Amino acid sequence: MEFSLMENKSLAFKLNTSFLILLIFILTCAVYSILMNNKTQGYADDVANNWFPSVNSTANLSNEMTRYSRREVLVIASYLGNKTEGIKTDFENLTTWKKNFENLLENHKKNLVSGPDEKAILDEVEKAWKIYSDFVEQDLTLVKQKPILGLEHYQKNTKGAALLVSTAIDKLTKYNYENGVLSSTKGNSLTAITNITMASIVIASILVSLVIFTIIRKSTGSISSAVNNLKTQSVSTSKIAGDLKAGSQSLSDSVAEQAASIHETSAAINEITSMVNRTAENAKESTNVAKSASDKAEEGQSTMKRLVQAMETIQESNAQLQNIAGIINQINTKTAVINDIVSKTELLSLNASIESARAGEYGKGFAVVAEEVGNLAKISGKSAHEIQELITASQEQVNQILNITKERVADGKRVTTEAQESFLHISEDISNMSNVIQQISEATREQEIGVRQISTAMSQIDRATQNSQVSVNTTSESSNNLVEQSNKLDATARDIEILINGKASPVSH
Repeated sequence: MEFSLMENKSLAFKLNTSFLILLIFILTCAVYSILMNNKTQGYADDVANNWFPSVNSTANLSNEMTRYSRREVLVIASYLGNKTEGIKTDFENLTTWKKNFENLLENHKKNLVSGPDEKAILDEVEKAWKIYSDFVEQDLTLVKQKPILGLEHYQKNTKGAALLVSTAIDKLTKYNYENGVLSSTKGNSLTAITNITMASIVIASILVSLVIFTIIRKSTGSISSAVNNLKTQSVSTSKIAGDLKAGSQSLSDSVAEQAASIHETSAAINEITSMVNRTAENAKESTNVAKSASDKAEEGQSTMKRLVQAMETIQESNAQLQNIAGIINQINTKTAVINDIVSKTELLSLNASIESARAGEYGKGFAVVAEEVGNLAKISGKSAHEIQELITASQEQVNQILNITKERVADGKRVTTEAQESFLHISEDISNMSNVIQQISEATREQEIGVRQISTAMSQIDRATQNSQVSVNTTSESSNNLVEQSNKLDATARDIEILINGKASPVSH
């Protein structure tokens, strides 16, 4: 059965919607089951952990109360019959059972009270027990004094108090039992409701599954027809892709050969360009060297001119040295005059000494002066003699230097003249060589321009070839991808056919 709303919907929408509904049913069932189970478990836990222990506790209280009251009656009877054997043990048992009852009562109060209603009933038990235990203590006191008084007190007070305690315990027991039964009944009801709900969800899931099955069965025929058409188109696409791949491969081989040839030609042109560039650089460098050499030759020629001028200056200095020699001769002449003056001064000093001796006492001061003048004259004469010797030696050395300088200046002037002529010839040769190198450099520059234009054209051809190669590679890659996608399409069609029909029919290529 298929809903009318789904007739114009896609198969994926139909399947997804059906599976979504089924999944919602399953999830709802699971969540509902978990919630109901948890709630049922809560009721069961409440019965097991609260009500049943409370019922058990009230039973223990009732048991201890019965034992305690019976033992009290036996004690009273023993005193009435004057049977004192075992009285001590009976009192000890009474004390023990009283403690047991009170411990049970305290434990129930601390751990088992479920609410205010149970607490109120427990308070009644506790209050009745307090009255009853006080009456028992009074009974035991009276029975020790006079047994008949103890019996009368028991009949009048204690017996009724014991009945009140038992009634309160029975009320507490009934409360816990009824609530335990109620909790168990609620759990059973939830279990029944859960079973009914689960059965309903299972039935709904079966209906949804039938809807899914009907949708798939109705859609299988159209899918099979579409798969057959898809397989036929896949075969045609594969054939076209194969032809495109073969053409792309052939074109790729041609472009690759052309690219290789262009690459070799470009390499040769690049090598020629490199050689022309090196030639141009060498020519340029030679021009620079020639120019530098010409400049150096001109500088050398200028240096030779300055050297000639320096030689002439040295000749002038030599003439000045000759003047110095004349001056030294004049100094020598003047020194001779000084020596003559010194001799005369010594003679005058001697005469003054003689005259001062003749004068006696009056001439002593003059004698001292005459003696000092004589000493100074001797020192001056000695210095003048030494100066004359030095001047004579200097005059000889100056004459030797003048002679040597004349010879060397003459040689230097001759060599300088020859070097100047050589530098002039070298400068002319370098100038000629520089002109030739300049012509070579200009020719090489024109060759470089031509080769560069050829190289630019080859680069453009190479780029065009590379672009063609890229386009061919892209086309080849696209054809390969087309073949691969065609194969995948064929495989997908076969997988769908196997998924629908269980087997694939053979297709002729």
